[in-house]
Amino acid sequence: MAQLTHLPIPNVVVGTRPGLIPVETYAARIAAAQELFDAHEIDALIVYGDRESFADLCYLTGLDPRFEEAIFVLQSTGLGTLLLGNENLHQEPASLLSTKIVLWQALSPAGQKRDQPASLPAILREAGVEPGIRVGVAGGKAMNVGYVEDIQHAIMAPAYLVDTLRQLVGSTGDVVNAQALFTDPRAGLRTSSTAEEIVRFEYAASITAQSVQRAMAAIAVGVPEYVVADELRDAGLPHSCHAMMQFGPRQGLYSATGNTASLGDAFTIAFGLRGGLTCRAGAVAASADDLTGENANTFDPLIRNYFDVVSTWWESVQVDRTTGAVFEDVDRVRDETVFEFSLNPGHHLHLEEWTNSAFEAGSDVPLRSGSLLQCDVIPVVPRKNQYVNIEDGIALADGELRTELSAGFPEFWERIERRREFLRNNIGVNVHESVLPLSDIALWHAPYALNPTQALTR
Repeated sequence: MAQLTHLPIPNVVVGTRPGLIPVETYAARIAAAQELFDAHEIDALIVYGDRESFADLCYLTGLDPRFEEAIFVLQSTGLGTLLLGNENLHQEPASLLSTKIVLWQALSPAGQKRDQPASLPAILREAGVEPGIRVGVAGGKAMNVGYVEDIQHAIMAPAYLVDTLRQLVGSTGDVVNAQALFTDPRAGLRTSSTAEEIVRFEYAASITAQSVQRAMAAIAVGVPEYVVADELRDAGLPHSCHAMMQFGPRQGLYSATGNTASLGDAFTIAFGLRGGLTCRAGAVAASADDLTGENANTFDPLIRNYFDVVSTWWESVQVDRTTGAVFEDVDRVRDETVFEFSLNPGHHLHLEEWTNSAFEAGSDVPLRSGSLLQCDVIPVVPRKNQYVNIEDGIALADGELRTELSAGFPEFWERIERRREFLRNNIGVNVHESVLPLSDIALWHAPYALNPTQALTR
């Protein structure tokens, strides 16, 4: 049973900033994608990217199209063809790969120069899209049964691209959704990470943890949301989602405003960088005595049962365990009279905040070594101005990957061991040896923000 315990605020240690990803790594990722063509029954892969759906393209080529769009055409051999707009034409590291780069100005923002017209069908033919082949398209989501009639042919890329591809392959070919190649929880390229990738993501997670911890320290009665949000500093890293900060009943995906904190208000702080997200939510109060109305009697049971659920999640996850078993463990602990699950209790994360999730009742999907996971238990309660949240990321690593990490990245491994010890000795949570906490404040939370050394523990 969860309790509130005097616990010093953890010291967040940020490791050495990782360098740029070598061009050779992108070439290896492209080769890994090509090795999956047979399993996905495709002859060519089209990866579409834009501001929101950037991760597959960025993973393969290093190109984040930002305010343009981009199209990558990959055959079973070679390094492919990359269609870019005006401003991405010479962006590294994509420009350093031996990938053919083609200017297609329709990918540029509206109104920019269009002085070098080029036919999309002609470009795609030159890149190897021909009659009779089966083309897979990624850069979005796979669709679910029950929402469209034909999930295999439901594709999130723009109609102009999909229509052109279907015209080129003709009646003897096919164009299908190939998103699973990247984000399928069982075998997707981006649902399992290498040792180097995990270390890179740990740096981002440390920055988000440090920022959220700093933001929580700025909470005080009368302080505007934007002052607290100003403590969310990104160290120059790209964001995986917008920063969130709210006081009062207006909780959710909102950005900070000039709204000020009142005693007893709910608060939420969430900050995500590519590879890590930290979220904390609770009350602008020193104890339950500062709460009024229903909250005075219901907030304490909420935070205690919520902590029982998230700490169970941490002890349940491990390599080769099924996501359905984890769901069953946490749902068994949840008091249904206190809160409901808003979403899946946990998900994969990567360059984007939410890559995929198989955490649902009855799922037989095993958790893979190399997985980046977010403990993301969002409670639904019937009362306004009441909220709690504790979100941190982990990596899963089998014995071979742990050996590689400890030998190749000793400072990283020292931080992992220290965090596991903190969880065991201070929070009272014993995680499996395959669980690598990526944050120094993993599971630490002072739900009464005005009493920062009173934290939830077992």
